[in-house]
Amino acid sequence: MRPVFTIVCIAVLSAMPAAAKLPPPVERVEVRDGNVFVNGEPFFLVGTSHVAHYHFSLPEASEMGFNAVVTHGYREDPQTFRMDIDDAYANGLYSLVSLSNGIWKDLELVEQIILACRDAPGLLVWELEDEPNTRLAGPEGTPHVDLPYRIPPEDFGPVYELIKRLDPDHPVWLNLALGYEKDHRAYRDVADIHSDDVYPVPDYPLTHVAQNSDAVVAGAAGEPGWMYIQMSMQTQDYVRAPNMQEVRCMTYMAIAHGIVGVIHFAYHAADWWPRESEPAYYAQFLDLTAELRGLAPYFLAKPEPAAIEAEIVEGNAAPSNFGYTALHLSLRKAERGYLLIAVNGFDSPVTAHIQVPVEGIAPRAAVRSEYRLVDVVDGVIEDTFAPYAVHLYDLPFSAPDDFDRREVSWPQWQRRPRP
Repeated sequence: MRPVFTIVCIAVLSAMPAAAKLPPPVERVEVRDGNVFVNGEPFFLVGTSHVAHYHFSLPEASEMGFNAVVTHGYREDPQTFRMDIDDAYANGLYSLVSLSNGIWKDLELVEQIILACRDAPGLLVWELEDEPNTRLAGPEGTPHVDLPYRIPPEDFGPVYELIKRLDPDHPVWLNLALGYEKDHRAYRDVADIHSDDVYPVPDYPLTHVAQNSDAVVAGAAGEPGWMYIQMSMQTQDYVRAPNMQEVRCMTYMAIAHGIVGVIHFAYHAADWWPRESEPAYYAQFLDLTAELRGLAPYFLAKPEPAAIEAEIVEGNAAPSNFGYTALHLSLRKAERGYLLIAVNGFDSPVTAHIQVPVEGIAPRAAVRSEYRLVDVVDGVIEDTFAPYAVHLYDLPFSAPDDFDRREVSWPQWQRRPRP
């Protein structure tokens, strides 16, 4: 039996993720210009949750390409918060450290947690309570938006001030629900980073993500906005998880509306785990997270101010939920050109003429991750979108007419010394 046992062990170990590459240790996290900066470099969050602590999934989250996770600890032991951070970092992941479930109320305990964790190389941000703006009951007939908060903003004042005093190098993040701009403005004084969540699949239109993202960006009023994006079953009966077309649509819809970091929620729900339940879906995340991290410089660039116009020439051109038409568009500029993010938020196909309001670009665009080119004729792209399709148009600058390769000063040109 020994040879069989050896073969089984080798097979199991071969299937385990390799040791993760550690990211740079966090020395300082700053919030400025609407972005998050880690050690002075802009950082685009590609996160997930329900993987650390008793979820036992940190190696898988790392293998899937996430760069940060929500971590926790046991209320009775502040050192467990540090252990979770260190475990995540050992797997190549930064930590969004949660003080939820009322832990934030105990200022003495919070102080112990901060002192245990503030020098951890993987600590990214502190989270207060989750969804504190859910509503309490009120007088009959009161509009939902005007009902009292479960935890009003002023309750967070003491813990926010404590965190800022003891650990000025790590910002405070607060996640709300419901997609009310009013709420994000109300909590702005007790958060440095804002986010919202909505899990529409399979019951509601995906455009809920656009509406909530707009609320975050407008309510944060210049502070960074993140968004929880559904990846697992979240309805009461756990009908189904979104497919990758829906996940990618929701992710890029949020980015097109100004979101600068995403957290895919949640790595597991009830007995659903992607590696066991949907191994092919698990593999698809490798492509999505690699794409997000590779294009992060575009996502962190400010949207170009010029309006992007799209004419729907085939398919539904009428506004739908929340007044959005089919296409959600955003143009970003980086060092070598532009990226046009185009997302079909409808569950039906459309064909569109998209006017690109910039000059000096090449006559063809590369559609990233699709390995195809499209013509740009008089500044217009014509393309067809399947339901929930995302097209990422890479629009490089045209080479100047007088371009001379011999005269170019290549910043990364390497040449061995010559006598």
